[in-house]
Amino acid sequence: MRETNDIALLALLKDGDETAFAEIYNHYWERLYFMAHKRLQSAQDAEEIVQQVFLTLWHKRNSLVIQSLPFYLAAMVRYAIYRHLAQRQRKKEQSSTLQAVTGEQLPAFDIDNKFLLDILNKLANELPDKHRIVFLQHKLLDRPLEEVAGELGVSVRTAEGYVARVMQIMRQKRDYLTLAMVFMLIK
Repeated sequence: MRETNDIALLALLKDGDETAFAEIYNHYWERLYFMAHKRLQSAQDAEEIVQQVFLTLWHKRNSLVIQSLPFYLAAMVRYAIYRHLAQRQRKKEQSSTLQAVTGEQLPAFDIDNKFLLDILNKLANELPDKHRIVFLQHKLLDRPLEEVAGELGVSVRTAEGYVARVMQIMRQKRDYLTLAMVFMLIK
């Protein structure tokens, strides 16, 4: 009986019937949530995966060929769990690699910022000494330009010239930075 009902609901779903989608959701969400939660031990992650599965079902409703709705949804959840666990493992490995390299414990969300700062520091190390000091102190550490100029024994106007020159160099290196940012986003 349920299988016949699922076939009818799938036909209506394919036509964009939101009521059919809601009925499928209401019938299967708890079972799929339990399956995801059992494997992930996280209510939030399980909820996110089940929501993503149903969102995918809705978006691909026109092109899907489903023989058995419960098996299909279970497979979607299973593969979403595998992807989630693989992504979690990759982040864990990246964090431990960074920790081994830097000797520091950094939260996962700081990895991207650390990567960008490393790039800026590398570019800054290629600058002449006074240019590098002004750039690091004024732009990255946000110290007043007058204070930095005073410490270097140069006029504020000269320090402004250093900043302008550094920004010109950074624009020339923009391709390098853009490539690094794209690489960071692909991960």
